[in-house]
Amino acid sequence: MSAVLNPKSKSIEGKNASKVESLPSSKERLAEALAAVESVVPPLWPLQDYVAVNPFLGLSKYTFHSARQALRSVRDCELLPSLDFFRQQIQSERISRKNIASALEQCLKEYPDWYADYEVEWILRGIESGNSMPAAKERHYFTLSEWIDRREHSSWTSHIINDITRHCSSYYDEGQASWPNPWKELPLYTAWREGALLSRRMDYLGIKGFHDLIAQLPSEPRKAIVWVLHELGISPVLYRHFLLCEILSVAGWASFVKYRDRQAAMAGQVGDELISLLAIRLAYDLALARSHVAKEERKLRDFVAEIFPSDSVNNLPQAPPTDVLVRYLLQVATETAYRKKLLGQLTAQQAPAKTNEGAAVQMIFCIDVRSEVMRRHLESLSDKIETFGFAGFFAMPFEYVPFGQASGMSQCPVLLSPSFRVKETVQGVDGSQRDRAMTSFREQRTKHKIWKSFQSSAVSCFSFVESIGLLYFFNLVADSLRFPFHVLSGSRNRSSRHGAATIGPDLHAHGDDHLPLARKVDLAEGMLRNLGLTECFSRLIIICGHASEVTNNPYKAGLDCGACGGHSGEPNARVAAALLNDRQVRQVLATLGISIPEDTWFVPAVHNTTTDEIRMFDTNSLPATHSGDLAEIKRWIAEAAMLCRKERSCRLNGATASNLVRRSRDWAEVRPEWGLAGNASFIVAPRSRTKGLNLGGRSFLHSYDHEKDPDLKVLELIMTAPMIVANWINLQYYASTVDNRSFGSGNKVIHNVVGQFGVLQGNGGDLMTGLPWQSISDGSKMQHEPLRLLVVIEATRQAVKTIINKHTLVKELTSNGWLTLVVLENEVCYRWSAPGSWEVDTTSVSNSRGEDKSATAESMGKGGLQ
Repeated sequence: MSAVLNPKSKSIEGKNASKVESLPSSKERLAEALAAVESVVPPLWPLQDYVAVNPFLGLSKYTFHSARQALRSVRDCELLPSLDFFRQQIQSERISRKNIASALEQCLKEYPDWYADYEVEWILRGIESGNSMPAAKERHYFTLSEWIDRREHSSWTSHIINDITRHCSSYYDEGQASWPNPWKELPLYTAWREGALLSRRMDYLGIKGFHDLIAQLPSEPRKAIVWVLHELGISPVLYRHFLLCEILSVAGWASFVKYRDRQAAMAGQVGDELISLLAIRLAYDLALARSHVAKEERKLRDFVAEIFPSDSVNNLPQAPPTDVLVRYLLQVATETAYRKKLLGQLTAQQAPAKTNEGAAVQMIFCIDVRSEVMRRHLESLSDKIETFGFAGFFAMPFEYVPFGQASGMSQCPVLLSPSFRVKETVQGVDGSQRDRAMTSFREQRTKHKIWKSFQSSAVSCFSFVESIGLLYFFNLVADSLRFPFHVLSGSRNRSSRHGAATIGPDLHAHGDDHLPLARKVDLAEGMLRNLGLTECFSRLIIICGHASEVTNNPYKAGLDCGACGGHSGEPNARVAAALLNDRQVRQVLATLGISIPEDTWFVPAVHNTTTDEIRMFDTNSLPATHSGDLAEIKRWIAEAAMLCRKERSCRLNGATASNLVRRSRDWAEVRPEWGLAGNASFIVAPRSRTKGLNLGGRSFLHSYDHEKDPDLKVLELIMTAPMIVANWINLQYYASTVDNRSFGSGNKVIHNVVGQFGVLQGNGGDLMTGLPWQSISDGSKMQHEPLRLLVVIEATRQAVKTIINKHTLVKELTSNGWLTLVVLENEVCYRWSAPGSWEVDTTSVSNSRGEDKSATAESMGKGGLQ
């Protein structure tokens, strides 16, 4: 036992471990099953880098229907809204009979056998009668603990998940716990075995022999999986279903360890933590099953064979049940209704000139749907304002190291890896002043760590409250009454001592962080060409990233810029502006055909999406000749910000244009802003196509002019990066709305931050994954309408088809029902159909521009999305 107590010792090897290699495990089937498990589980980023992720990431090769059936057979989850939801849509006339007829026509082409006998009138009569269609049994496979719970009305699955959560929370803790896990340096599975060999919790709960089983387990997770499958007698034909059941019963933790495996792979290492988690989950079920059959005096394999008969795969239904087919058809009808409105808006107007040569200012925003509102109001104030939409990391994929720290965060989409590093420094001072600032900052950080440690220490926590706690009374009063001051604080803002304007990115670093001129030019050229801004530069160009300002919100990163890895877009805007203002960079760009006038100046800024304030940076280096221009732009921005707040306040209960700033600083506010709720479309076109249209903050807007992209490099980049990211965001909001229990994170009021990396609902259960309920509902109405993303690209069909056929993932998403792709060519809309061809989209009937704008305003009005 002394060896067991040593955190770095090897676990006792079970007496059966040596037999693993000779077990009839059907290695090919097991390899396929494990590959399926690893592909189906999506990654979950930690809270500090939280970004939206497509929860169906590994299922894109299947059609939407097939993926739903596959998930429903092994997990209690839902991918379609309820019939009651669609009944409300019909009653509120958001879905018309024509929409349903168009949807039926589309479904007949996609699934001719399933929808051959369906009629619009029959569907409408069934919906209007108020009778719910009988739901068929769709769950066919269960974990052993779930099966026992259903039979005996017990809570073994909950106990098992809580035990796994206890271990994983401790193992992955990032400093929140006062006492670290003693086996943290060991692999996940090994650390769990060491702890389980000491714990008697499961034995005390009633799983007899649990401790003995742990001692028998092989020391390697893959061998343990083989051994457990052999002990249970699971048929190889059922490996995939059985293992998916097991891993999806702890879907939250599975997603988090999948993220860790992904990060390891990106670093050139082998990540095996998902397999380890699967082995851990299987061990609990084996122990429970053994204990259960011992009570009934039965053979373990006979018991398992009743739950998982080997011929069950052959008995699975081929077609979805009727209620599912009807709901899918109505989902298509809802998306058809939205598509008709949007395409009507886009084709109803004569596009004005594509460039605004008389622009006094050009502003580059992220494609985020919240930017659509700000851009629209800015352009409404003056014809001298021209805006662009571009991925908010501005083609600057770097690691940003904050002042005084050794490592930083990735300021790029999670699909990419940083290609260079930028450190933050104190600007405008000499070396000695910089060193003093660094020393001061480190002292403040050390004091803060000691202070936090004293606050949370098990020894001092009671004495802390008794001796100092009263001083925090004033802080509590200030926070409760929303006063913007703090009487006592253990930390100090890193920029408060030196001034925010003096701390910024250092692009003149030496050594490993040195950025050569050629690399600077490549970055600057890539940004401008992909943006389509290579001529007609205005005197001032604002590069405007975005961030949020909220208090007491674990999901703050989810409100920040997803293109910047769930962080503020400030560093990217400042780096991009600094590169484009560099005279050496400009000189080389001119030789490449991009001539930036001498009087053009780039200014970095950040759009605070919670308050709609726009803050500019590095204006101290702005030429004096541009001060008047900047003053006028600031006036426009202030006016546009007020218009934005007025529009957004209509969707936030109890909000007004004047109190949105206060709400952002309210520690008790569960809905400081709506984030990307309502997102429904991704439009790739010149701004002239959408300028003046009220798109209701529901569209990602990416600037693109196909006439400037003869080799399709820009379009290919858009369809393989920003379009994929927009699809991730859209499907996370979709899934969190349709089934928040399985794909969301429940009620944020009872969220419990664990290990500083994730959230639990209350004090146990699985790790939460998606969006809180408060992020998609105002308590009475949904603020996100579950629609699959509509992508509209103004280009030629041949160009888009070339890229579809070139990239497997793009083809899967567009052809298998994960998004709808429409090409706008010569003022005609063509939809990409499931068979892989273009069809004229008959829903794009030209409506008057005024009718479309009123319809959008009504749908996004005070009542939110119905």
